[in-house]
Amino acid sequence: MRIIAERTAARGDYEVMVLTSSDKAVDQSVIAGAEAAGYAVYPRVTNWSVLSWRTICAEILRLEPDVVHVQNPTAKYSGWNSWTMSAVVPLLKRRAPSLRVVVMQHDIALSKPWLRRRYRPLLKAADAVTVSNSRDYQAVVDQGVSREKIYLTPVGSHFQIKPAGEQDKIECRRRMGLPEGAKVVVFFGFVLPGRNVDVLIEALGQLRQLGRDVHGLILGGAHPDAPDYYEKLQQQSRQQGLDKHVSWTGFATEQQIADGLAGADVFVSLPQRGADLRNTSIQSGILAGLPVVTVRNERYYVDRDLDQYGCVCVRPRQANEVAEAIATLLDEPPGAEILAQRAALLEPERIWSKHIEMNCRAYRGEPPQ
Repeated sequence: MRIIAERTAARGDYEVMVLTSSDKAVDQSVIAGAEAAGYAVYPRVTNWSVLSWRTICAEILRLEPDVVHVQNPTAKYSGWNSWTMSAVVPLLKRRAPSLRVVVMQHDIALSKPWLRRRYRPLLKAADAVTVSNSRDYQAVVDQGVSREKIYLTPVGSHFQIKPAGEQDKIECRRRMGLPEGAKVVVFFGFVLPGRNVDVLIEALGQLRQLGRDVHGLILGGAHPDAPDYYEKLQQQSRQQGLDKHVSWTGFATEQQIADGLAGADVFVSLPQRGADLRNTSIQSGILAGLPVVTVRNERYYVDRDLDQYGCVCVRPRQANEVAEAIATLLDEPPGAEILAQRAALLEPERIWSKHIEMNCRAYRGEPPQ
């Protein structure tokens, strides 16, 4: 949201106001930082529950906007509060019919099909709907929303990452405390069960048993929804004799992320529902010039966009397939020029520029491309 607000304000077409939670995290430094970047932050909403729909609507109208851009995440995929915006947006349109409402619906495809219906009043009432990937696009279409008001706005990485040269790689490994001679396999993202990091640990154990000098790097901390999973993984690692062959950063700084990706040889991300390019951690791996091992889950969705980036896709929870894919990429890695070409396709500046341009088309009511 910060990136969107900054870049939209920088265009100069709109005065940007961000209505957000009345929370101690949104302090004066946040407000001052926003002002310096050309937009305003209003921390006014005390409760986002479905029972607060009238209050939220009143706070929006209090700012007297011309366009309202709702960021609506599919939070936890269930629960009464996921109905909040399905109540707020229809009320907005009744109270201010000329107000243009654009909804960014995040990750709707990750919820169960019958649960997606809770967003139907929201999507129908909105003047435009934006989505970040083709999986969500189809899920919105399935709710009966006309394609004429759906805008595909790709999301880029939050990090400016470049492929590292050999000398840079050595220095990055030194800063991260990684072994010089080993092949480094990196995971980046929240550590929670849906990412199947335990499968990666098992695959690393198999590779070590085969005599492969591999070292795992887990760039990321425990997710609040699964605080015990991180500790279980470390215990699993010790049980497999990997305590000296896996490094754990916990929540990583931007420097650790840059160094960890630059020092790695293969990037692995194993989301249970299958990967797509809305996954910005996978984008970061590609941007770093790394070959990628990920999951294709045909039960849910197949993102063919992954093919053009050379991602090696395995079935869900198949540690032996993960180990085999890693070994193949280590033995026969793609050329540096090919990896650099793939990284260039996901250059964040280009992706975010397209995102903002498509948002502005939605704000103005121009047809989606």
